[in-house]
Amino acid sequence: MEDSALLEVFEQHEGSSKDFYLNVGPADIGGKPAPWDSAVFAERLRRDVEAVLSLTFDLIRDAADPTGGYTYWYESDERSVSLQMIDPEEGHPFDKVPAWLIIRSRSEKVATWELSAGLYRDLCSLGTYFILAETKHGDLVTANFDVGDDW
Repeated sequence: MEDSALLEVFEQHEGSSKDFYLNVGPADIGGKPAPWDSAVFAERLRRDVEAVLSLTFDLIRDAADPTGGYTYWYESDERSVSLQMIDPEEGHPFDKVPAWLIIRSRSEKVATWELSAGLYRDLCSLGTYFILAETKHGDLVTANFDVGDDW
């Protein structure tokens, strides 16, 4: 999707949702699901998000949260970013994308939808993740994989 079309898709949801959730999971390898290792995936995604956004996350609750997942947080005057991940639940609609990534603008100059669209674009460009963007109300914004017709 071209940048202008991607921005338009996110912007059209701004009126109904100030927050956007990027649901992220490992992309298939050779047409088959990537092997799952929650610690390896959490570390790779954390490092990639830090590199894309030029930030360093704080790790919440030592290394893993009580659900067996991972929680990372970043705060500044310009934005806040949270990354949470749990092991996927087979058969769950989001089993391909078990991580939740939320970025919020705290700036008067840049809207949250712009930050979300840019993060979506940059993570998609890595080619290593399935990413589904949705509004806080559960409306599909876009995805880089087939989510089916029942959305």
